[in-house]
Amino acid sequence: MNTNNKVIPLHTLNMIDDEASIWLVRLDNGNLSDQSRKELKVWLSADKRHPVALKAMADIWDGMDEILMSIDDDETSTNVSLWPVLKPIFEPFALAASACFLAVIIFIVMPNNIQKNSYATLVGQQMTAEFDDGSIIHLNTNSWIETEFSDEKRVIKLIQGEALFEVAHDPERPFIVYAGNRLVQAIGTKFVVHLKSENIQVTVTDGKVKMSKVALNKTLADINELDNTDIKKDDVYIIKGEKVIVGSDQAPKLTRIKPENIKRALSWLDGKLIFVNEELFDVIEEINRYIDVEIVLKDPSLHKIKISGRFDLEDSEALIEAIELSFNMDSQRLDSNKVLLTKKI
Repeated sequence: MNTNNKVIPLHTLNMIDDEASIWLVRLDNGNLSDQSRKELKVWLSADKRHPVALKAMADIWDGMDEILMSIDDDETSTNVSLWPVLKPIFEPFALAASACFLAVIIFIVMPNNIQKNSYATLVGQQMTAEFDDGSIIHLNTNSWIETEFSDEKRVIKLIQGEALFEVAHDPERPFIVYAGNRLVQAIGTKFVVHLKSENIQVTVTDGKVKMSKVALNKTLADINELDNTDIKKDDVYIIKGEKVIVGSDQAPKLTRIKPENIKRALSWLDGKLIFVNEELFDVIEEINRYIDVEIVLKDPSLHKIKISGRFDLEDSEALIEAIELSFNMDSQRLDSNKVLLTKKI
């Protein structure tokens, strides 16, 4: 790799605000793992703007602000300190107390049989959540979901990104994922939903799901009120080994996928990206989802170069270096979050 153009991830203010809001979602749930606590500590200390952004977000998020402030008896300082933010991480009992306070509020304003949660990941991160019914959700990079489980339904709203759902069998409680303008319903199955800017992709790795069209911008309450037993003429049934891609105003496109291709598509679960004879443009587009910088190809003639490889998601520099060495390219930083790849002369 060209050391003069070494990639050093630098966050823009928008990125910092996005990351701060996602950390608040995860703190609000009160269930950070030891690894997540370490990651938050690293994130806070990586840039002096990070604790400022987190505190600012907390100030406009009333519930979270109460949690942070309720465990800090000191008078508010004009200087933003890491301590008010780190305190709930390093004092588990205080965090537990604040989480219980939040749980009491939820209990008061919600019916007894409804459980609501939000889960989110940062760029390049993955996380797994297991629910009381045995269902498991794996969130990919830069993803965000809201869940509402009741005695009648299990409803999830995919707000952004990609998630793999392993659904526990329960015929009496439909498992429904809302993404874009589509509902994906399963009883006992395993499937992936990827919400992209231009389309929605659903891949079934086991069992069967039904995809239905609904209106955009529905809330979890709206989805709960829908009659999910109603069968419409444009419903699409997707079985194991099939993938459906559908745009907002397009008919669903169904294709069969080989088992080995499904395995590669889910390699992010192991912190890897695997490509086999794929066009460089598509590879770069996928890689860009997982790193803090955007890789840009200058020459359109490079787009269709075929590439195969196995990349570690935790090392963006090694990933770019592998592309440089394999295809005789140089990297050049254009700004704080963009890198240009060009063919060596």
